[in-house]
Amino acid sequence: MDKDIKKSIDSIQVPRQKLDAAIKKGLNVSQKQIKPRRKKVVMLILSCAATFGLLISLGFISPTMASVLARVPLLDSIFTSVGDKGLRVAIRDENAILLNETISSNGVSFKVQEVVYDGTRLAFSFVQDKAEYLNLHQIEVNGEEINFSSSTRGEYLENGQFSGLVQIYPTESLPKEFDLNVSIIHIGDTRGDWQFETHVLQTNNHRVNLGIGQRAELDNFSYEVKKFESTNSAISLHVLFKETPEAMYNPKKQRLELYLLDQKGNPIPMISASGSGIKKGLIREYVFEPISEEVSELTISPFFVPEITERKENIEILDKNSLPLIISQGEMGDLVVTRMEEENDLTAVYFESTSSFPFGTDFEMNHLWVGDSEGNYLIADGGYPKSIGKNKYKMYINSTKDNGEIIIKTINIPKMTLNQEAQITVKIPR
Repeated sequence: MDKDIKKSIDSIQVPRQKLDAAIKKGLNVSQKQIKPRRKKVVMLILSCAATFGLLISLGFISPTMASVLARVPLLDSIFTSVGDKGLRVAIRDENAILLNETISSNGVSFKVQEVVYDGTRLAFSFVQDKAEYLNLHQIEVNGEEINFSSSTRGEYLENGQFSGLVQIYPTESLPKEFDLNVSIIHIGDTRGDWQFETHVLQTNNHRVNLGIGQRAELDNFSYEVKKFESTNSAISLHVLFKETPEAMYNPKKQRLELYLLDQKGNPIPMISASGSGIKKGLIREYVFEPISEEVSELTISPFFVPEITERKENIEILDKNSLPLIISQGEMGDLVVTRMEEENDLTAVYFESTSSFPFGTDFEMNHLWVGDSEGNYLIADGGYPKSIGKNKYKMYINSTKDNGEIIIKTINIPKMTLNQEAQITVKIPR
């Protein structure tokens, strides 16, 4: 009988426009009625919970629904907590999918929650009882297998479950609308067959072509822009380096990296980078976070990072009563710790680099370790350095738990420079 009831409920057709209108009306009524009385607040939460239950049964998010979800913190998606800026934009689009489907095989289950495609990458969120790696076996688009790379990140929920986010980067462009099939053959140590299917629509991402075919040279080899596009959820850049991979790692043992800079010289946060060799050279595909309206131009700036052949460590005692603290990084200047402040159960540490080289939003291309006198690592989970200005950073460290002094350690970094003659600059059309 329960199955018959569920079947009857699932067969109900709810027009999206009427549902949107009902949600708007309900939300407006709730907002008008809110007063500083506990009973009214409870009624609003219950109304939102009922709406969310309806969303789950329908399996889609419209713009009105997205705006409702945005106002209810309890319903925040994993996209908003561990996703980048672009995914936080994409998941609120009307074409984002709320799938909410549980998949089981060989006694192991997980729930696929949301699916989104922003024109650059596919992404889906999931929940499982414990953190176990999902081994993506095959992805089909309209029945055809595609080549891809992927990444996974996540966090534990208050109830002890693990919520994850898988990002999939196709090697070729996908259609704006397609049928998706995802196959997983391993979850942790368990082999099985987990599959889910859904129809996908690309989000409304306002794509802008920033140019193609621009060329420049770096250290006697040339590179060419093969794709350069901006959307409201990502920037996609494909570059052809016209040399063999071996030639690009010269006798000085340097590796090739690339920044995308705004007009002030600040690196745009990179989401992913992948590469593949072809007859003409090496194709590297980059995905960056979307840019704000304040960005007027973008500069492609490849550079080499020398290999560290002699590791010279520089160690200092970190004491908030003895600031500023200066610690050398050799040719690349100094790190200067300017202040320390208690925030909840953690200590916020503010520091900056005196180098003219931009180290990026996550302090990439640099090295830093903080621990106690017994060698315990103190940088908190999720508290890694984040940019608060050009070469200015903030990080969080845990309490030493009476284990003595706080030790900060770095190394001498080989000289890195950005060659302006090797850069390509593009104006952003507004």
